[in-house]
Amino acid sequence: MQFGIFSVGDVTTDPLTGTTISEHDRIEAMTAIALKAEEVGLDVFATGEHHNP
Repeated sequence: MQFGIFSVGDVTTDPLTGTTISEHDRIEAMTAIALKAEEVGLDVFATGEHHNP
């Protein structure tokens, strides 16, 4: 069994603030999550793509 994180990295509106982060900020956030996943010893960090209309 492997443990990890999967994200499509979608850029959505924050339900609490109503703001939308930039694509650049989302990529930086995903990079930070991937580094933390490696740091804590998770087996997998996977990303996919989402096609929003």
